[in-house]
Amino acid sequence: MSRTPSMLQDHLSELIRGQELPLPALDHLHVEVILELLQNAYTGIKADYHAAVSSGEEKHLNSLMVDRLNHLVGENSLASLLVRSVSRGTETKNYDATRFEMRPDIQISLTSRQHLFPLIVECKLIHIAKGKTVDLYCRDGLARFTTGDYAWTNQEALMLAYVRDGVSTTSHLSPFLEAATRRSPPEYAVVSLPQKCAVSLPDAARSEHGRYFKYVHGGQGGKLPGDIAVWHLWVS
Repeated sequence: MSRTPSMLQDHLSELIRGQELPLPALDHLHVEVILELLQNAYTGIKADYHAAVSSGEEKHLNSLMVDRLNHLVGENSLASLLVRSVSRGTETKNYDATRFEMRPDIQISLTSRQHLFPLIVECKLIHIAKGKTVDLYCRDGLARFTTGDYAWTNQEALMLAYVRDGVSTTSHLSPFLEAATRRSPPEYAVVSLPQKCAVSLPDAARSEHGRYFKYVHGGQGGKLPGDIAVWHLWVS
C-alpha cells in the first residue's frame, strides 16, 4: 500500500509535535566537546583494535565507535551533561517523509533535546588509493545534509572521516569545496568554506551550507530551514 500525501503529513506532524523548526542551534563549545569525545573514542579503538582501524570496513569502525562513545559518556562527567546516549543506524525519515527507513551512521542523543532530534554524524572512509575519495565523502555524505535527507530539523551536523592515507581537510576538503563553488551550477551550496575549529584537535573544521528545500508540514509549511553548519572531524 502506497503512502498518500495525507499519510506523510501525519508522520511529520507527529514527529515535530510542539516543535518550532529549525531547532535552536547548539553552542559551538558544546559541539567542540562532542568532537573531542569522538576523537578520544577513535584514539582508543585505534590503540585497542589496530587491524580494524587500518583495514576494516566503515560499518565495523562505526560499531566500535558507538560502543566506545557510550562508555566514554558514562565515564566523563562533562560529556554526560551534554550526551544522553549514542546509537547506530536508527531509522529516520527525510524532510518531507517521502524517504522512510533512512539510517544515519551515528546518532547522538543530547540531554538538551528530545531523543527524536539527535545530532547526526555521517561517517566516511577516506582512502584515495582505494577510490574512497573526498568526492564520495561529499556526494554520499555531506549532500545528505544539504538536501534534507538528514538533520533537517537541526542547524548543525557532523561528518567523521576515517583517513588512511595522510590527507587532511586543508589539503583535500577545502580545495574540493572551493572548486564546487565554481561549477555551473555550484555544488553543495557552500556558504563558507571549512575553517579550522576545535584547535586542540589535529584536524577539525567547520563549513556552512545553504538548504533550499521547504518544510511541508503544518503551520511551518513553505518555510526554509536556513543554512546548516557542518563540523568535519578527520581522524587518522
